Amino acid sequence: MLNDLYCIFFSVSEILEKHGLQKPVSFVKDTQNSPEQAVKLMIRLTRHTGRKQPPVSEMHWKGLLQDMLDMQQNVYTCLEPDTCYEIFTESLLCSSHLENIHLAGEMMHCSVWSVDPPVGVASKGKPRYRVSYEKSIKLVLAASREYFNSSTSLTDSCMDLARCCLQLIVDCPSAIQDELDLIRALSYLEEFGLTILPLQVRLCSDRLSLIKDCIAQLPTNYKLSAKLLGLADLLRVAGDDQTERKGQVLILLVEQALHFQDYKAASMHCQELIATGYSKSWEVCSQLGQSEGYHDLRTRQELMAFALTHCPPGAIESLLAANSSLQTQVGSISIPEGTGVSLSSRPFMGPQPEISIPSSQSADLLYWTTAKTMKVLSNTTTTTKAMLHAVSDGQWWKRSLTYLRPLHGQEFEDVLKSSSGTNAAVEKQSCHPFYESLIADSYVAEVKSFAEVLLRTGKLAETKILLQLASDALPNDMTLSLAYLLALPQVVDANKCFEKQSHSALSLQLASYYYSLQIYAHLAPCFKDKCHPLYRADPKELIKMVTKHVSQCGYADWPEEIATLIKQLYYYNERLLDFTQAQILQGLGKGVDVQRFTADGQYKRETILGLAETLEENVYNIALSLAQRYSVPLWEVYMTHLEFLFTDSGLSTGEIEDRAQSLGLFETLKTNSEALHEHMAKYVYPGIEGIDHQRLLYYFTLLENCGCSEFVKHAIKPETHIRLLKKFKAVAPDLNYKKLTDENVSPLGVLQPILTSQNILSISKLAPKIPEKDGSMLSPSSVYTIWLQKLFWNGDRKLIKKAPETIPEWLSAYDTCAKYFDSLYPGDIVTFIDDITFSSKAVTKLSVDARLEMTNKAIKAMQQIIEKSRKKSSEDGMDSAGSTLVTYEKALNHLQQSLAHLETLNHRFITCLKNSDQEMLQKYGHLYDLSRSEKEKIHAQAVAMCIDGQPLDMIQQLLEVAVGDLELSPREIVQCAINKIVFALRGNGAEFTLIKDPLQILEEIVSAVHASAEKGENLVSSGDLLEWLRPFCSDDSLPVKPRIKVLQIMEQAFHLTDEDSRLLVFFRTQAVLKACWPETKVEIIDIENEEKRYYLFLELLHSSNSQSEFQHLVLLLQAWPPMKSASINNPWVKLGTVMLSRCPTEQKENMGNEILKICRSLYETKHMLPIECTKELCLLLLNQSLLLPSLKLLVESKDQGLHALALEQITAVTKIDDSSCDSEILSLLLNAKLVVKCISTVFYPHLINHLLANQEEGRWDIEEIAKELQEAGFSAEAGSLMMCYKGTHPALRTYSTALSAIQHWI
Repeated sequence: MLNDLYCIFFSVSEILEKHGLQKPVSFVKDTQNSPEQAVKLMIRLTRHTGRKQPPVSEMHWKGLLQDMLDMQQNVYTCLEPDTCYEIFTESLLCSSHLENIHLAGEMMHCSVWSVDPPVGVASKGKPRYRVSYEKSIKLVLAASREYFNSSTSLTDSCMDLARCCLQLIVDCPSAIQDELDLIRALSYLEEFGLTILPLQVRLCSDRLSLIKDCIAQLPTNYKLSAKLLGLADLLRVAGDDQTERKGQVLILLVEQALHFQDYKAASMHCQELIATGYSKSWEVCSQLGQSEGYHDLRTRQELMAFALTHCPPGAIESLLAANSSLQTQVGSISIPEGTGVSLSSRPFMGPQPEISIPSSQSADLLYWTTAKTMKVLSNTTTTTKAMLHAVSDGQWWKRSLTYLRPLHGQEFEDVLKSSSGTNAAVEKQSCHPFYESLIADSYVAEVKSFAEVLLRTGKLAETKILLQLASDALPNDMTLSLAYLLALPQVVDANKCFEKQSHSALSLQLASYYYSLQIYAHLAPCFKDKCHPLYRADPKELIKMVTKHVSQCGYADWPEEIATLIKQLYYYNERLLDFTQAQILQGLGKGVDVQRFTADGQYKRETILGLAETLEENVYNIALSLAQRYSVPLWEVYMTHLEFLFTDSGLSTGEIEDRAQSLGLFETLKTNSEALHEHMAKYVYPGIEGIDHQRLLYYFTLLENCGCSEFVKHAIKPETHIRLLKKFKAVAPDLNYKKLTDENVSPLGVLQPILTSQNILSISKLAPKIPEKDGSMLSPSSVYTIWLQKLFWNGDRKLIKKAPETIPEWLSAYDTCAKYFDSLYPGDIVTFIDDITFSSKAVTKLSVDARLEMTNKAIKAMQQIIEKSRKKSSEDGMDSAGSTLVTYEKALNHLQQSLAHLETLNHRFITCLKNSDQEMLQKYGHLYDLSRSEKEKIHAQAVAMCIDGQPLDMIQQLLEVAVGDLELSPREIVQCAINKIVFALRGNGAEFTLIKDPLQILEEIVSAVHASAEKGENLVSSGDLLEWLRPFCSDDSLPVKPRIKVLQIMEQAFHLTDEDSRLLVFFRTQAVLKACWPETKVEIIDIENEEKRYYLFLELLHSSNSQSEFQHLVLLLQAWPPMKSASINNPWVKLGTVMLSRCPTEQKENMGNEILKICRSLYETKHMLPIECTKELCLLLLNQSLLLPSLKLLVESKDQGLHALALEQITAVTKIDDSSCDSEILSLLLNAKLVVKCISTVFYPHLINHLLANQEEGRWDIEEIAKELQEAGFSAEAGSLMMCYKGTHPALRTYSTALSAIQHWI
């Protein structure tokens, strides 16, 4: 049996060799069960045959097909025969030979009604099996598109091959027709003179731009409208929308015609656009309509009318103006000459000829009323001023003055003071004391001085005075105030008085009464020679009668003047009714501002809706009444009440449902379902608790019953919500349903806390109705996955009664969970296994051995599932089993990768990381554990280690330990880290979070690379670093400072090339010059050698005077290499000389200290001053009487000659002061061990005191200094020093004691 099998393998190997593929028998044996390898082999076999030169014959192809089928039947049973036929046919189509393409046509169903030939026919040389129609279309399209895309022009031979492939499908479905049309379109493009690659045509997303290019090729191309429209059809401009396609092309043609002033062609196309109703053409229609060169005014009118109909709101104004101008032209042409009629001279007002319209009584009545009213108005100008005309005689005022008593010195201001403050709100009817007995509950004002009347009467004709008098009189004498108002020349001026008053029932009723009087007097005039009964009528009855009379006709039926009065009467009647209603509201005690309710329409509406938010029946009924009165839509009132019931009523859901039903809210609310849904979603839904399933159920039931489903944009419709809530209410009452259906929250995270073994089955069945954040629906498998995770870690009351703690318990928990693998997709099994083996919790709680064992078990389970699936597929003959097996194979590969990674955790390197005392190394071990040796995670960890400054050999070890072919090297890791640093330095590092300063990180990486190179590891070279960093350093658009620092870091670790060194010097120079001398520009050539740099330094030094400039010169010299040329004077000495010479006398000391700082900054650097230069600077300081900084420089040096010069200066000092001594010089003398040489100077006592005062610091050895003194012959001084050091009492510190003490202690 085994020999037979190997014979079969050998025969397959021979077949492959026969067709030009050399494959050993072992290859056939290893790949027999791999569908992927089998497919690759078949493809390679057919493609190899297709590339042979000369092309093979048809018989050879058919022999190859038979060989493929034999290989499939005998060895590669993992492939379906269909797959072999498809691979064979595809290779024929792609072979670039017409004969092979025709042969491929015989292998396919080329029409939807094609069937496989009978067996008898097949035996005559025709293929028995054909590729399915759907697959044939896909193969043909793929081949034709490949030929099309590779063509250089329409005449390319590949284009014929593409056309030949497409013509194989005889019934030409839409996809095939699209490709054929695209090929035809190329010929049109060539005819229009447009040169373009076929691939560019295919990839052009805006096909209309090709039409534009064709039109633009020649000035006359726009006239070929039929051909252009045909080209647009072939190119599928605007997709399948033919109306949109035609409209877009016609607009282009109109624009081009207008450009060449071809109004006839433009008009023809515009008429066609108008006929099709293409609204987007309004703009070109308006352009033609406004073209002065186009003289067909009627057509232009039609165009403008179309443009006005379809234009956006923003263009209406300008189009109306243009249309008006056009209408004027039309009108001026239509009026015959000599008629004397001018469009601009028609009066709007004035005498009109009488128009007699028989059988139109309403017109006659209107004419009679208007004429009669005008006559009355001309004869009754003084009627309403009757009471004032009674005293109109001018002599009467003069006679009246004789009856007045003197004012006894009172000022007019006091006489005219008003006492109306007590009735300022006009709550009571005010009257003269004479009428007090006639008016109940009236307000009686004090009698006014008659002088007030006399003083003001002279100007009664002025409106302003009358209004002021009326306003002042209203709180005190309402009748007098009314008289003043009736005397106004313009009736409606009375509004100024009424609006000034605080609104009350009386003031509003007075306004209504005033306008009722005026309307009545205009319609039925009274005469001045007698008192008309109008003024004695009851004001209430008069208002009612006039209002009823004028209500019988609209405003249009009254003369303009009376219509204005009627409008005011209605206005104040409404205001009075508002005020009355407001009084009722105030009586409710709901805090309603009556004045504002009367005057503010918005406040009125909000108040009515606010009253609807109540459970009190009387208040709710008042709200309904007010809403009806003030035209507040009943829908809004009901909606407000419903919102209140849900949010603030405190009622239970059942009570809300009963009340809404009893009030009949929904019959009205469902008339506007869209607004109902909007209000409920915006105001009601947010206030419902997520776990209140009963309230949510009622909410969604309400939406469903009111027809709101079509307006719900969420993936879940109300009907589905209802089903879900009914189920969740029973099995998961603690579920936050709102979070579950929130588009921004993961539903699995919401479900996991409430999943139990009792409800998992029910909830998993609901999963396909619950959307994920990405819009897809949950699967039962994903729900089982999160439940199994919870079950494994936390246990369950029924299955795992307590959370596992020991390894056996964890393994037992796994076994329990594994029983449910049949309910999980392969990917979800992997998710579960990863959670229990590669989560932080797993790494913390489980041992590596336990994780290994569980992974092994999962692999076995997966293999069993694959085997079952394979057996089932072979028994059922299911076509989809192949893809399922591939999915399981991927899952199995994933688990095997996990197993291999877990086995590396016992590697010595990983163990060292995990057991390290360093927290950072422990973190690396933890991260590696979690990585599963995935390339992205290992790469990220290695880069992080590099950024942390870890040695390259550690990174190398990490990459070697990881499982799989990661194709990562330390060089790639370092390069990635360098790139991140460069991104951060460029200011683009928002996506990279670097904890430390990027330059510090770079310095650590460079150090690590340097250390690696020193060890001879050859992982990363200095040349690599320079190659990666040089583009950053050469980028002139970036700041200079970080570029300098980068080069300095490289310079400190590696030897820079001459080019990089010059670049570093240039950058440093640029940085200093830009900071202090921005106008000075230099190039690299200007500082390429010492002489040029020295010349630049002298030039800058000559122009420098300030401290800042001197400091920048210091920076400049430090940025340059030291100047060692014998022909150049030391620049530091030059700088010090100039600094002292240009310094004011009072600043000399500070300047000396500054020079001292400069010299000290050069210590231990390549710029450190030579002994001669130091001496020269010190002498310069001494010449300027700056002893102290000079001494410090001399003593700090390690040169004996300079020390001798310092001692000379110290010896010459006779008195110690701040200019000659401080604690620092004393410390320096002690450091230089010059105590013995200073013993004869005034500095010695200060030295000893300083030494003893700082003995706790331990900087100097006192016993050693005492020994030096003794050896130099100063025993008494040495003994005295030791006694002070040992704390001997001052009384015992004598000369003899000192001598004996030194012998004792030293």
